[in-house]
Amino acid sequence: MPLTILAQLQARDGKVEALEAALRSLVSITCAEAGCEAYELHRSLETPGFFHLHEIWTSKAEWEAHMNAPHLQAFQARADDLVSSFTLRQLERVA
Repeated sequence: MPLTILAQLQARDGKVEALEAALRSLVSITCAEAGCEAYELHRSLETPGFFHLHEIWTSKAEWEAHMNAPHLQAFQARADDLVSSFTLRQLERVA
C-alpha cells in the first residue's frame, strides 16, 4: 500500500535561503530513488520560511530506506542549524 508523507519545516531566522537551497538539493536525487512516486517541495505564500514536502512512496520500507540514504542523512546533520520546527505525518489514502 502506498505511503504518503507530509513534512512541514519552518526555517530559523536568517536561514530561509539556506533551508530552501538544502531542500531543493534533495528533490532530484530523491525522485530517482526506488519507490519514490512523488517528492514535491512547496513554499508558503503566507508564512515566510515555511516549507512543505509532499511525498508518495510505494511502500513504507522504501520510505524508510530513503530516510537512511546518504543525502538525507547529510541534510539531517544540518537540520538543527536550519530548521526551527518540523512536523512529519505518515498517511494512507482512503478515497
